[in-house]
This record gives sequence, structure tokens and C-alpha cells, in this order.
Amino acid sequence: MKRFKVGISTILGSLLVFSQLGAAAHAGKPSSGSAPASPVNLQVPNLANDEDSITLVWEKPEDYSSIVDFNVYMDGKKIGSAQKDNGGPAKAYIDNFYKNIDKDGFHVDILIHNFTVENLKPNKSHEFYVTSVNAEGDESAPSNKITGKTTPVPEVFNIVDFGATPNDETKDTKAIQAAIDAATPGAKVLIPDGKFISGEIWLKSDVTLQVDGYLLGSPDAEDYSRNFWLYDYSTDERSYSLINAHTYDYGSLKNIRIVGKGTIDGNGWKQDPSSPTIDEAGNELPLLMAGSNTKVTGNVSVKNGKMSPLNHDEAFGILAANQTYAAQVDGMNAKSAYSTRSNLITVRGVDGMYYEGFTQLNPSFHGIVNLHSKNIVVNGTTAKTYDANNADGFEFGDSQHIMVFNNFVDTGDDAINFAAGMGQAAAGEEPTGEAWIFNNYIREGHGGVVTGSHTGGWFQDFLVEDNIMYKTDVGLRAKTNTPMGGGAREILFRDNALEGIDGDGPFVFTSSYDDPNAAILYEPAQQISQFKDIKVENTTVRNQGGSKKQAILVQGNNDVGEVYHENITFENVKFDNVYSVKMDYAKDFTFKNVSFTNVKDNGGNPWRITNSTGLVFENTTGAPEDAAQRPEWSNSKAVEAVSSEDGKSVTLNWDGASDNTRVTGYTIYKDGKKIGTNYTTTKDSSYTVSGLTPAKEYTFKVEAADAIGNRTSDGPEIAVKTNGTADVTAPVVPENTQIKEQQTTISASETFSGKAAEVVYPGFTWASLDWESASDDTGIAGYNVYANGELHGFAESSNYTLTNLQPGTKYLVEVEAVDLAGNKSKYGSSLEVETAVPYAIGAPSFAGGLKAEIGTDGTSVSLSWNKATAKNQDVIGYRVYVNGQPIKSEGAVFTPINAELTTAETHYTVTGLKQGKKYTFKVEAVGKGIKYSKRERLSDVIPNGLEKVFGYRWSGFGPSASAHLVPGKAISEQAKQK
Repeated sequence: MKRFKVGISTILGSLLVFSQLGAAAHAGKPSSGSAPASPVNLQVPNLANDEDSITLVWEKPEDYSSIVDFNVYMDGKKIGSAQKDNGGPAKAYIDNFYKNIDKDGFHVDILIHNFTVENLKPNKSHEFYVTSVNAEGDESAPSNKITGKTTPVPEVFNIVDFGATPNDETKDTKAIQAAIDAATPGAKVLIPDGKFISGEIWLKSDVTLQVDGYLLGSPDAEDYSRNFWLYDYSTDERSYSLINAHTYDYGSLKNIRIVGKGTIDGNGWKQDPSSPTIDEAGNELPLLMAGSNTKVTGNVSVKNGKMSPLNHDEAFGILAANQTYAAQVDGMNAKSAYSTRSNLITVRGVDGMYYEGFTQLNPSFHGIVNLHSKNIVVNGTTAKTYDANNADGFEFGDSQHIMVFNNFVDTGDDAINFAAGMGQAAAGEEPTGEAWIFNNYIREGHGGVVTGSHTGGWFQDFLVEDNIMYKTDVGLRAKTNTPMGGGAREILFRDNALEGIDGDGPFVFTSSYDDPNAAILYEPAQQISQFKDIKVENTTVRNQGGSKKQAILVQGNNDVGEVYHENITFENVKFDNVYSVKMDYAKDFTFKNVSFTNVKDNGGNPWRITNSTGLVFENTTGAPEDAAQRPEWSNSKAVEAVSSEDGKSVTLNWDGASDNTRVTGYTIYKDGKKIGTNYTTTKDSSYTVSGLTPAKEYTFKVEAADAIGNRTSDGPEIAVKTNGTADVTAPVVPENTQIKEQQTTISASETFSGKAAEVVYPGFTWASLDWESASDDTGIAGYNVYANGELHGFAESSNYTLTNLQPGTKYLVEVEAVDLAGNKSKYGSSLEVETAVPYAIGAPSFAGGLKAEIGTDGTSVSLSWNKATAKNQDVIGYRVYVNGQPIKSEGAVFTPINAELTTAETHYTVTGLKQGKKYTFKVEAVGKGIKYSKRERLSDVIPNGLEKVFGYRWSGFGPSASAHLVPGKAISEQAKQK
């Protein structure tokens, strides 16, 4: 695991993001006697300080076996211990877990290694260090020492001062947004005590949103814009969130904080009639309706050419129902409309995002989603979203440098989830990762920590440690499917206690995940997805429930060739009162010091293993004898091959291999390719290979496998030429040689007109085709597929997906049948396919700077700049800012996603300025892109049921200039330099 250790070091090194606080590291004195090792890498997480508090986190030393606590020192004086004085929302539940659930001490004792120092004075520096403490009270030498500094007292922009009114039914969206827009860098926008109702709001750089009251999402669909796309290549249209920080100029938004003691409620779903429930600590937790794409709106259907009215008494959803219903009225079917729901919070492209303290409730879709962002910290928040459909707690997509600690998470879907894009379009993206997840209490929900199902760009460099997972469906969940691509690697899951896991199992690594609500179409990945280089250690699992009966699920696949999950290690892991392990297509797994007691199935045997190889068991309960070695061939191994007279088959015979238990089957390879999709081809020591062509030479090889799946690689092989006369007859193409794009049937019940329709959903970089099969007396090997006269690929069946195409491009496709002898026949027809229009990428950019010329009156400045350019979008205009405030016409509202402009020209004169003042000017550009969104219910009215939807992308970055209007000699900064 040498490479793995390097990866974990990289994770923690990359998380040292406290340079703005002035770190000063010192080497600790070596400990002596029985003192434990010192903590390492003490740090202040990014943005984890304000005017009166500083949060500290640190790593355990390499040898932490004797450590029971950590003492925290400020300016040379002890101010508390992590175990006794941590006041975050997770800590009370962790204490209750060990007191009232783990009464016999079965579970691993997790270590708390975070601490918040409170009641400090503003703008003041302090020196901190931490020491380790063992059970005898011995204390280590100090950790590295760092300097942390509180911020100055921020300017406060109270939303009430901008017109928000608490505790009434009026919407406060405009007032909240006005406060955000007016806020100066470093300021705090305050949502005070009381209930406030809002639609979508937009955050900006260097501002803290402090929610001390109750922020309730508007229940009305029209209060959330619906032109949000999860990925550039997304094909499903979504709604923006209650709280948004959004840019496609990744990194132009910086240093945003959402904090407070209050609640952010998405108003997504109704309460379950049995809500609230009482949790294991005796506290009340809300219980939300467990909806779906049909239950969300009740029994609505198409009647008389339109949607029947929405009956709120029947619907499970509130905002979720209104958004889904509105999308169906616009022409989407139930599945597409279901994807239009809002997340609670979504940030895109932010460098420096901090969440602390508040409670998230009842999102319409996911909870807190971070996309294409870096340096993200989630500290001490509470998520109460169970059992709302899709209600993930925290999601991180295409993001890096992540810390999640000290949170209480009770969710209706995955608790802490990571995404990395879909298919080939994501293959070149930076992996999602460098994540440190610790000291959280995770209950209910689907997966505790989850990689997938969007795995296309890979996950890597995760450290998941010192968490409690109680009653989740899965502890560590890795999920994907074959065309998704990517996977997860370099993950360390250690010192976690899992209790009452009641879904798919404590540990899941599967390539067979299917999401019934998935609506995005994408180009299949060229590299099949896989999970590898993962280690689970010093972890305990007890009292597994649920109907999916496996303590560990490993599920590779053989649908496109054998794909294993590999190099996964379990070391020092205890399982009690759990189901047996189920492994299929596992490779090079190691189980060291793994114990099972009270296995609930399989006759008490912990292991059900098939199609797996390279397994190692050391000091592990019930280690299967079969894993010890693979079968062996004798020195005289050989295989005989006899061709049939007609040359269309060959019968192979061989002497069997031996095994320490038994050989259960043999795998036959023809010309290097495995025959069939099963792991083994036959149980016998003879096999007839059919479907061959006469007078052709083939090479056959035989490999032996045991019951677990250990398979030889040195089996006997033979080359043979079949009998008969060579086939020189070309295949016979069908009477109907038409090539078709694959169609989706929209049933009559799904359209407003009551007429069924066949539609084609064009891909951006792919096109899926089918045709009728050819025939041949010796057999069809497959089909050559040509695009614009060039061979694109070979299809073994009469359907094929062309990949790696260019968006918005026409291709002339032709097909050629190939028989087993290599004879070819072209189909007599062709098909012109056109890929979807290019999707916008990134945001507009500028070449050159901003020229600022002061007018002769000394109260105006003329600005000019070069025209911005953009990829796959039209630059339609610009916004001009003066000292951070936009110039806009009366009544105009600027958001990061609309088309409101200052000017469509590349010049603008700012008037009404004051002599003697300094001004800073900035220009941003907007690009207008096109996507086509599904309207299945209109599919017989508009081509393929696709409607053109415009999206607007603002540059974020843009040229700036300053000018000082000195009376009588007003000059710009540019003039000074001449």
C-alpha cells in the first residue's frame, strides 16, 4: 500500500488552507517515557474564523493507539480538551452512542480532533497548540504551533433594514437580495430571529450570510428560475436553489460563508403524519413524506389535452409538487419534471466556501450541493431531511479540498455524497477529492459516505475517520454503472463505528447501480468504471438489519467484459450480528485480522465468493480454504482440438487441472477472447466451440477456475485449422436495409393530444443506431460502421453507438455486414445523423484591459474595452460596475443567470461622479447559449419533443480600472503611467 500512504499524505497536506491566518509551525519536543505521540498538522480550516471565534482541527499522529483525548492550548494556557469540551451538534449524539447503545464497549472509540475557541476579541491574534493524552493522563509534547486571528467586527446588513418583515406570509426575496447586493467586502448579511420567506437569492464574494432566524423557501415554482444544468453536457433542465452562489468563471467567486444558529427550510415536502419521531438521544426529529415522481403531485394526469388540476391534499410535495407540476404543464412527463426540483443550497465555481452552525430542513431535491468548487468546509451543521426523496445532506461534485466535520446528519438519501460527472465527457476532468471527513454523527439516510453514482471523472484521496454511522442503509457506499466510467481510488476509511446498518450493507462496491429517476443522457465512457486501492481499517460493525443481506457487497460485472473491483483491504475490522459477505468479481482483496461473530445467514459461514481471484486472508474468521491457491496444471498439460467435417465447430478435450479443494469449471478463449459472458465456459473437460467458419485457423486456450474464482493463466493452448472449404460467399443483407436512429416511444397517455409519438434525442457527441440483421450460411461476425466514409467501429450486433463525435455536426452513416470468414456486404442505404447543437463551455473572457478616460467636466469617465469572446455562445452585452455596484436601468434586476445589461456596446460613459473621489470600474460580459429541453407531452407538436431553452453565463472575471477625480487635474491611473 505504499502508493496509498502517499495519497493520504497528499490529502492532508492539501487541506492546510489557513495561510490567511498566518501559520507558524514549530517542531515539537520528542516525547519521553510513556507519553503518547504528538498531534500533527494543527490548522485553522479555510474561513473557520470570525470576529469572536476560531475553529481548530488536527490530525492524529501515526501511532495513536494509546491516545484517548487531546488538550488544547491558547497563548500557552490550557483552555479545554477535545473530548470533554466539544459543543458541536454531533458530540452529544456521539456521547449518547457510547453510553446507551455501545454499552458493552464493542465498538471502536473514535477520537475527537476538532475544537472551537469562542468568546474571543475581534481582530486579535492567538497562538495555539494541541497535545495528546493517554488513559493514564500522560501528555505528549506540543503539536506544531500556529497563529490564528479573529476578524475585525464586520459591517452588518440586516435584511429588516431593507424591507424584510418577519413572521408574516409576505415574501422577503427582494429585501434579502437587496441586503446582499449592498453588502461590502467582509460584511455580514443578517437574517435575524423570526420567520422570513424567500425565493431564489444570489450570494457574492467576501460576504457572510448569517441565518439566526428561520428562512423558509417559497412554495411557488415561479420563484425559482428553471434553466439550471447540472453539467455542461446535461440533458435535464433543473431549477435553481433557495440559496445560490453561481459562476461559470470558476474561482471568480471567493470566500463565502453561510453560518448561524437558525434554520434554512426548503419547504419541499409535507410532514409525514407520524412526524416527529423520537431519536436514540430522546430528541424529536421531523419525518417527511417519502415521495417519488408519481407521489409528489398525487394523481395528476393528462385530461382533455392538458394536465388535470393539482390537488394539494393528494400531493406528497409542497414546493416539490409545485415545481414538478409546473414542468408537466409546460410539457414534461413525470420523470423529466421530477428533475426540475430545487436544491436547498447550490454553489458553483466558488473558491472558499464555509458552512457552520445552521440547520437544513426539507429540501425539494438535494440539500447542500457544491459544484466545481475548492476549499470547502462544513463544520457543525445539522441536517434533518429524512425521509424526503433524494434529500442528500452534503454533495460535492467536481470539487477539491474538502473538510466535513462535527455535523449531525439525518437524511432522506445519501448523507455525504460525492459526484464526478458522467461518461466520456467527464473523463478529462480533475478528480473530485482531497476530502477529509471526520467526527460526524450520521444516521438514517442511504449511504454514510458515498462515491457515486456519477463517477466519470474519478474520486481520489479521501480520508474518512472517527465517525459514527447509525441506521444508515450503507456505511461506505461506492456505486456506479458500466457506461459511467471513472470510479474511486485512494480511500482510507478508518476508526469508524457502524451500528444498525439496515440497507444494502455496511460496505458496498457495485457496478450495477440504477437510478429510476435518472434523466441525463450522456456519451458512454471509453474506460469502464471501477473501484480500487481502498482500505478499511480499525472499524467496527454491529447489528445489521434490512433485506439486502450482505456485510460486504462487491459487485463487478461481465456485461462488457470482465470488470473487477480490486486492491481493497480490510484490516482490524470486527463484524458482529451481521450477514455474510457477498463478493463477485473481486480481485486482490486482503482481509487481515477481520473477525465475524453471530453471522445471521449462510449457515454461519461469513463468505459467499464467486468469480474472484487473488484473495488473501490472514487471521480472519472462516477464511475459505479455496482462496489459498489457484488451480494448477500438470507439466504434461495439453489440449486436443478436432474440427468437424464441415469446419463449423471444433471440439476441445483436455486433462483436468487440480486444486487444493476442487476445480469447478474451465474458461475457453478463442483467439484471445473469452467465449461467453460467464466466468467459466464449462464444468467439463471437453467443449465444442460452434459458430466457426471452415478452412480458417483459430487459437484456443483453456484456463481452470475453482469455486471462488481463482483462475489459471498458464493453461494449455492449441492452434487448429478447421476443415471444409473456405467461405467466399458474402453475407445476405435484409430486404429492409434502413438504418435508424434509436427512438423513444412516447405513449398516447403521455401526450396532451392523446397521440403516441416516436422521438429521437440527439446526443452532443454520440448517436445510437440500429438496423435489421444480415444473414450468412456460416454466420455473421458483426458489422463495420462508417461515418463520413471512414470506419468508425465494429458492432457485434445490429445496433451501435457512435461516440467521440462533434456537437452540431452532420454525419453520413453506412453499415457493412461481415461474416465469420471476413466476407463483407454493404447495406444499400445510409443515414444522415446530426448531433445536438454545441453546449456552452465556461464563460466569456476578455483580451486586454479597461480604458478609463476622465471627462473634461471632471464628473464623468468614459470606459472602453475589447469585445469579449466565448465558446459555443454569443456574447450579447456587458455589465458595468462602479465601486462594486452595478449600473442598471430603473427596475432592472441583475442576477448571475439573466440577460439584464448595462450596455450591448464595448464602451460606456459613467456620469454623475463627484470630483475629489476615487472610483474603481469593472466590466463583465454575458454569453447566450442554447440547450434543448424535453417536452415529452408536446412530442407530436414540436420536433422530437425538444424545446429551445436559452442560458446566460456571466464572466465573473473582467477588466478593471481606477480613476481619481482630483478637481482641476483629474487623471486616471492609466494616464499616470504614460
